[in-house]
Amino acid sequence: MKKQKKRFVLAEATMDEVNKQLKINTFTIVILIGMLVLNASQFLRDYSLVYGILIAIILFLLFIMAKSRTLLTLQKQALMR
Repeated sequence: MKKQKKRFVLAEATMDEVNKQLKINTFTIVILIGMLVLNASQFLRDYSLVYGILIAIILFLLFIMAKSRTLLTLQKQALMR
């Protein structure tokens, strides 16, 4: 029997695993951008502090997702060599 990994480890990842993580990453970025647009429109309507904080949190999460996407892309390029 093949032992399954408990979590994703980038250093030990195969090309298929990296591609899967890139797809998940892209989907998450799209969802975060959608939430950002909805919160921004609500913020412009109400000028609420809560929506401003949510926008800041979403922007921070998008920054983290962009960095992780960069790391995944670099790993994919390294595996292609």
